[in-house]
Amino acid sequence: MNDEGAPLVSVVVPAYNVAGYLERALDSALTQTMTNLEILVVDDGSNDNTFEVACRVATRDSRVRVLRNERNLGIGASRNRGFGAARGGWIALLDGDDMWLPQRLERMLAVSDGADVVSDDVCVMRGSSTKDCRPVFWSYLQMRGFNLKRPRYLSLLDFAWYDLALTQPLIRRSFLERYKLEYDPALRINEDFQFYLEILALKARWLQLPRGYYLYNTRRMGSVCSSPTLQSQDLLKATQSLFKHPVVVGDAALVAALERRIREARSVIAFESVRDVLRRHRFGDIARLLFEQPPYLTLSMSFVIKSLIRRMRIKRRSLSELEAEA
Repeated sequence: MNDEGAPLVSVVVPAYNVAGYLERALDSALTQTMTNLEILVVDDGSNDNTFEVACRVATRDSRVRVLRNERNLGIGASRNRGFGAARGGWIALLDGDDMWLPQRLERMLAVSDGADVVSDDVCVMRGSSTKDCRPVFWSYLQMRGFNLKRPRYLSLLDFAWYDLALTQPLIRRSFLERYKLEYDPALRINEDFQFYLEILALKARWLQLPRGYYLYNTRRMGSVCSSPTLQSQDLLKATQSLFKHPVVVGDAALVAALERRIREARSVIAFESVRDVLRRHRFGDIARLLFEQPPYLTLSMSFVIKSLIRRMRIKRRSLSELEAEA
């Protein structure tokens, strides 16, 4: 239950060097059709004017509170700090360079009875948002081959097999507090996958919606997600450590799902390595690379083929189409 006078939703926004995006992100939360919310911006030791942007927005809307880490601690630690300051019955996750469609919270809360967690699809942005180049959005669920027609409760196997870590769910604060759940602050990449796995391992009732109201920005330079090789290398290490998790040990289906995730990460690393050599026109190094890493050719081709298949089956939508569908 909420404390008397507390907001229904606490929006936790970790923000690191996102000065050019943060006001847009916060405005997308402030203009929600469900207005009973607070926004907790956690500036993670930014060295641009992210903190100043957050404070400026806070001066014009009292629902915004700004916290500041003295040094960069990472997304997980910043979200944990936001969790600790939250007063709402639900906690919503929003990254400082992403956006929401206006109806997001209203739509998700409307079906939240009986659920501990509610997530929607993620609309992945491709292209810039300039006047001359309008972005298009792809469905993350479709990209992962998880096609829903109606809301569905997720199992741990659903989550792991389709790798749904990019979702940004609504989570009941009481569920987090009951089990003393928080992010592993040592993880700088892949922190969401492990955090969500822990939630589902505790038998959380996680409702997945087929439609997406979260707009995910892949284009911000300097983001940890802008380096596929770095992300995949870290993902490999983090995923390998999960084979020892009690909920995974002895579960052949979960082991297979994690192995699938590892194969995908290795395919990305192989493809990026080959592409980097080709970009630098060091064609003689291709033979050396493939001699030292024989699986790279097969892994690279696998990555290309799977990427083409995904692109062919995904429906692209403009922002106006997404708003109309919402």
